[in-house]
Amino acid sequence: MSQHKHFVRDVDTLASETCVSGEIDTGAETSPKTVLTPTSGYKLDTRSVYIGTDSTAGEIEVKFPTSNKLLGKIYCSKFAMVTLDGIRITGGTNESIQISWSGTDTGAKIFYVIRYKEVQ
Repeated sequence: MSQHKHFVRDVDTLASETCVSGEIDTGAETSPKTVLTPTSGYKLDTRSVYIGTDSTAGEIEVKFPTSNKLLGKIYCSKFAMVTLDGIRITGGTNESIQISWSGTDTGAKIFYVIRYKEVQ
């Protein structure tokens, strides 16, 4: 009879991930805005994206601009926020993440949180 040893490893996945958050004042800043850039030679591996706004018009999107990978988008006339948990989209080496907006209310605010890891 063979013996199998089983063990449970306590892994805190959030301890190996980090977040960036901020607020964009569309009345004072120009679209698009780079909100996250990886360390040279690394890629951003996203884990979740949250976008919120007080605008009632226009569109807001979060994406990797070089590869054109879309991470999240709000159609402001229908939604004020979107939470995309459990996504895993990886950009290219040295590729940043940008937030862009168009047609939003004058002086609208955009709040964002992006959870990610840097990978090679």
